[in-house]
Amino acid sequence: ATTSLLIENDVNRREGFFTRFLNLFYKSDENDELDASTLKPVSFLELFRFASRKERLGIGVAIFLSIVVGMCTPAHIYLCGVITTLYVDVKEPKGNLEFLHHIWRLSSLYGVFFLFTFIVGYVENWLHVWAAERIAQRVRSEFVASVLAREAFNDDEASTGELSNRLSSNVDRLKDGIGDNIGTFVRSMSMFVSGSLLSFYLDWRTSLLLIWSGPICLLNSTLIPLLSSTESAKVVRLSDEANGISEEAILNIKTVASCNGEKTMIERYRSSLLSSLGPAVRCGFVTALFDAIAPTIHYVFHIIGVWYGTISYHSGRIEGAGTVFAVVGVAMGSASSFTRLGPHLMAVMKARAAAAKIYHTIDSRPSEDEDPIEKLDPSNSEIAIRFKNVSYAFPSRSQPVLQSLSFDLSPGESLALVGKSGCGKSTTLKLITRFLSADCGRILLDDQPLERYDKKKWRRMMGVVSQEPALFHASIRDNICLGRPFTDEEVERACRIAYAHDFILGLDEGYFTLLGSSGVSLSGGQKQRIAIARAIVSNPRLLLLDEATSALDTKSERIVQEALDSASQGRTTIVVAHRLSTIKNVNRVVVMEEGQIVESGGYDELTRRPNGIFAGMVAAQEIHRTDEGQKRVETEKKAEIDCEEKRRTILDESDQAQFPITVKGAFSLYFFNVPRAIITTTLSLLRGIELPLLALSYFFVFSSLKERDYESQLFWVTIGTVVLAVYTGIVILISQTVHTYAGESTMRDIRIACFTSLMRRPMAYFDRRETSPAACSVLLSQQPPMAMAIVSNSMSNVLENLFSGCVIAVMTFFVCIPNAFVGLAYIVIFFVTFAVVEHFSDKAYNEVVEIDNSGELAMEIFDNVATIQQLSVESNFEQRFDAIQMRRRQPLATKIRCLSMVHAINESECMLLDFMATTIGIYFVYTGLIDIKQMYATELFIAFLGGTAIAMSDSWKEIISASSAARLLFKMIDPTINKKNQEKDGELIDNTHLSLRGYVRADSVSFAYPSRPHNLILNGISFGVGEGQSLALVGLSGGGKSTVVNLLEKFYNPTQGQLSLDDIPFASIPSSSLRSTIALVSQEPVLFRGSIIDNVRLGVEDVSEEEVREACRMANAHDFIQSFPEGYSTPVGEKGRSLSGGQKQRIAITRALVRNPRVVREALLTSARGRTSITIAHRLDTIRHCDEICFIDEGRIVERGGHDELMQMRGRYAEMVQHQRLS
Repeated sequence: ATTSLLIENDVNRREGFFTRFLNLFYKSDENDELDASTLKPVSFLELFRFASRKERLGIGVAIFLSIVVGMCTPAHIYLCGVITTLYVDVKEPKGNLEFLHHIWRLSSLYGVFFLFTFIVGYVENWLHVWAAERIAQRVRSEFVASVLAREAFNDDEASTGELSNRLSSNVDRLKDGIGDNIGTFVRSMSMFVSGSLLSFYLDWRTSLLLIWSGPICLLNSTLIPLLSSTESAKVVRLSDEANGISEEAILNIKTVASCNGEKTMIERYRSSLLSSLGPAVRCGFVTALFDAIAPTIHYVFHIIGVWYGTISYHSGRIEGAGTVFAVVGVAMGSASSFTRLGPHLMAVMKARAAAAKIYHTIDSRPSEDEDPIEKLDPSNSEIAIRFKNVSYAFPSRSQPVLQSLSFDLSPGESLALVGKSGCGKSTTLKLITRFLSADCGRILLDDQPLERYDKKKWRRMMGVVSQEPALFHASIRDNICLGRPFTDEEVERACRIAYAHDFILGLDEGYFTLLGSSGVSLSGGQKQRIAIARAIVSNPRLLLLDEATSALDTKSERIVQEALDSASQGRTTIVVAHRLSTIKNVNRVVVMEEGQIVESGGYDELTRRPNGIFAGMVAAQEIHRTDEGQKRVETEKKAEIDCEEKRRTILDESDQAQFPITVKGAFSLYFFNVPRAIITTTLSLLRGIELPLLALSYFFVFSSLKERDYESQLFWVTIGTVVLAVYTGIVILISQTVHTYAGESTMRDIRIACFTSLMRRPMAYFDRRETSPAACSVLLSQQPPMAMAIVSNSMSNVLENLFSGCVIAVMTFFVCIPNAFVGLAYIVIFFVTFAVVEHFSDKAYNEVVEIDNSGELAMEIFDNVATIQQLSVESNFEQRFDAIQMRRRQPLATKIRCLSMVHAINESECMLLDFMATTIGIYFVYTGLIDIKQMYATELFIAFLGGTAIAMSDSWKEIISASSAARLLFKMIDPTINKKNQEKDGELIDNTHLSLRGYVRADSVSFAYPSRPHNLILNGISFGVGEGQSLALVGLSGGGKSTVVNLLEKFYNPTQGQLSLDDIPFASIPSSSLRSTIALVSQEPVLFRGSIIDNVRLGVEDVSEEEVREACRMANAHDFIQSFPEGYSTPVGEKGRSLSGGQKQRIAITRALVRNPRVVREALLTSARGRTSITIAHRLDTIRHCDEICFIDEGRIVERGGHDELMQMRGRYAEMVQHQRLS
């Protein structure tokens, strides 16, 4: 059922599995040419750049122990050769007590080797993984600190999603590259060197023939990263891009849903993942090619050694028969270690590419902060600010934002900057806060260049309140303090000034109430009051207010404005405002236009100036005038809703039952796409035949050593081994390449399924802490790389060796049943061990996931760098991030112990098996139950059985970690989505086919958020908006106006009562159909990375370019868009940061209007005629001509009527109007 969630175009579906697979090798990638900014992978030693002395010592000890473990294998093979010589030379083993005791004494060394290798292997692996985890932890902390040290508005900065991906996926790749993969390389090198020396000591002639296989295999393995580094870097880049898309969509899920943009986002995500498939498969093909060459070389040299060694033994050049096995086994065993280096070298290569991106961010710390001694201390300054001919242009724009701007601001003076959107007001504030640097001209502080002052100390002296306040996932008190040592009295005083104290005390936990991500549990006005309190709690000497009261209702605005006016006394203050009622008390007003000052003077002076620009702006905001910037909700015939705030609530965990999840694991992930799983499993089984055939060849070699007439057997062994070499090479090449394709495709499918399910989840799903947008985004970016082992060559390795082990076990039963039980015991022990270790590892992993919310915190940090830097609280967030890293250590230690246990068992298990098989088997030879040939065959088969365990060692560890990640991924998938959609198809009405009049009605609607079912946000609200009529909802902040928006957008369903459209209940209208007739424009508009036209077309990609242009003209956006060099193709940046606030708002309005351009004509005001409109506003001049105005307070409509009627009532509405009069 889950695969039906996938979005796949018809062409791909018709091409089929093998056609699409083959196309990857002859179809060029659309982005074959890497960007000029693609970073060169770092050197190997640079991977350890952030290792401490303790960790370097640990790595050094681990490398030494890896060398020791690598030497144990040749020693073990040599012991096997000594015992084999005794088997060949003995004449009559039956009843030979001396022979029995001699073999037992030698087999006891197997037990010693087992204990020694187990202990050393455990410690060695533990040290490697421990050091890698510690280094990764330090890199994460350095990465976060570096992002916080960079300029927030750097045009070259990556998006939040890309930064998050670098912190998660790329740091994980770095950790993999410096962990046990290095131990594997060192063990292999140690095995090769020690094995070569031992084999030369035993027989230099045979060794001289075989020694060349090692360097050839080494060269073969070295070519893998060299030939695939470009494709690997491309995979990393495209993965960053895909994670950026998912992060942006999930974090802004309400905007995506309101635009019906789910399919668009899913398709963008799918396309990005699909584009990475080609490079990944080509990279896998290179690895598979050289991995196929390696065993072919190995078998060719192996048969040469066996052939020459056998002849040498029979000719007398080699004394013992076991020496032939020892020399060939040690030499080829050493060389074969290089054949396993491919995946580990690939991991190191990926780590180098990932480290390049990580270090690029870390190394981007501004050099200015490196020498604070040269900076002046601004704390003694008088705060006299002067702009002298300052100009500034964004790098992507040809037109300057500021042009020769000059003004003086005396200490203690207040200055207001006003003007149209995009005139440079906010840019001026960014220059003062030093987020931007002037292109020309000078900014002086007390006649000293502003650059001469210490940046952090300068920012600590100011309080900044922006139009879009940023709050964090913490308590209200923590949001105000942010690590700064303020007392409870100071916090309460600031909140009282900001008119926030009363509503805070009304919350369940008061000042310790936990806010959701971005403060989603508060209304817009409440968030802004918290931000004001945060700005003034430090008693700043400079206040910068950028639309500080824009989200407040009139009464709250008046009170807070009076408080801000009082707080501004004696402080240098700069105010940016559109509501001119908020700047009546400033000393001077500066009117800006196209980056220049066109008027300057006192408020009263400018309002009396005949035909003045400012006077015209004031007149336009009087109550008797209307505002063309009014925002509406349009139903398809018509409704436009302008919502000022968003509101969510954090649900209890007890509500989880209403959000179905998929409870599956590793097995389900492997068979997520059954045809691919069948193909890959078949190829794994075909490759699994290799080891049983090789074991038979060894047995025939042993027979040829015991027989005088050996030539015939040796000939057929040679022919068979050559055929086996060719067969193995072909199967490996096909198997690994297909596994790479199938694995990447399956992981792409599961990621799309997860993302698709998230896009279709109800909004309440994201209101819970464990499934918050940030948590879901982090899981979707972090878990797929970890779960990849289940559908990659790691699983192939496990399957083929399991099949080999089963075949060999069956062969053992045919030869000697008693000894076969030793092999059976091995299989049982291995699986029991795996199950136990997986249990504890999974438990530890789940504990890490529960504790580790560093990913969510990092996303908050990356998303709000400017706010953090403005408040100069970087150290607080660095400490919070480091504290989470420290809490991870305990459960991580348990997980590391589990993985080290698996490693130690697999490194030493073959020695234990030899000990058991030899000790038990030789007794049966002594009693005459079996002969020596049968004894050797069973011992050989059991040794190969142990070899399969060694071959699976690293893959088992990866799959243990991957199984936990797979379960987390499946939990994001809603298994009932398709069933729900099918049920609704028969019940719901698609209103796009109806002739709508645009009649919206609410009948006794009540609503309470699920976490507070007894706290009604709306209590019996009723209203009706007829065809072509307009309704305005006004009232105090937190009164329930935005909740009405949530219900009209069908983000939630009413607790009681009913909403209807043209007498059709909302419950009977599909959400997508309803939202296609409703255009939502919020006060804090969200734009997505991409061009302007992409943002306008979100959810309605079929509209023409001319329709887009017409909508832009109606929203008064066409002219400023055309002024950009790239016009409608201009990138807006992440969250539209390359645009001003007003420009973003107009793009959002355009996105609303383009849904029905046939009705909209000349302007937004004109477009509302004949439409049903519902407006939520604090600026009452925008709603004077509405047919009905409803005043909402505490979830009830307390007043309703037209403007003139309500003014005559002299009630709450009239009081609010009076507060907004400008003169």
